[in-house]
Amino acid sequence: MTVQEATPVAPVVEFVDVSKSFGGNVVLEGVTLAVQPGFTGLIGPNGAGKTTCLNVVSGYLQPDAGDVRVGGRSVLGIAPSRVARRGVSRTFQTPRLIPNLSAVENVMVGGTRHYRYGHLAELFGLPMARRNERTQRDRAYELLADLGLGAMPDGAAGGFPIGSQKIIEVARALLNDPTLLLLDEPAAGLGAEDVDKLVTGLNSWMRHRPGAAVMIIEHDLELITRLCPAVAVLHFGRIIQSGAPKDVLRDPVVVEAYLGADVAAGD
Repeated sequence: MTVQEATPVAPVVEFVDVSKSFGGNVVLEGVTLAVQPGFTGLIGPNGAGKTTCLNVVSGYLQPDAGDVRVGGRSVLGIAPSRVARRGVSRTFQTPRLIPNLSAVENVMVGGTRHYRYGHLAELFGLPMARRNERTQRDRAYELLADLGLGAMPDGAAGGFPIGSQKIIEVARALLNDPTLLLLDEPAAGLGAEDVDKLVTGLNSWMRHRPGAAVMIIEHDLELITRLCPAVAVLHFGRIIQSGAPKDVLRDPVVVEAYLGADVAAGD
């Protein structure tokens, strides 16, 4: 009997020898990384280039060299709005909400990819527009509930605590139904209970989207180990290690990058 080999899974996003500098400051240097479906952590000290990686993928920055491919297609030279329509959603270190809108209304902004009608249909309240709006609103409430904000009041989102604002932004990114979700420090400002709800909500979302990928920048290494079967470490703009968290986080090179040579050597 012949044993059939498993078909290799294509990466959702690929960085191919990506470099980026600002003036004379090299931020990314020859970054090559293939991100498979599922959760992948991107970790490293402050200033390592992690957010720059997300900015390059999502179209907010163009690299000086190399290529970035989502679903096998290059996203270089494409505006962020077009990258989003290809199924890429992201959050930011500092939430970018519309402060005078409610939590649900902010989440609904993320569903514009699914609006199939023109502005006139929305302006005149045509049935197709009303149905779509109801669907998006219901889904927004569901996502907020899944992430632990089901009892969120309808007041202006700008008045909510920073942790709640970050969760709202995650829900907004999820409403786009992305194939690639980019999370920039989603747990910053959250208490332990809110982190648990975030992990539960993201795991629930991923179970229904086995082909999707989530890249997470996070300094909370416990969250990374809970969510991510794979992790890559950036240091001075270079990938210095990648693999399973239990192996990567014990690597002396990684320990030195985070804590310094003296601590890594036990001095």
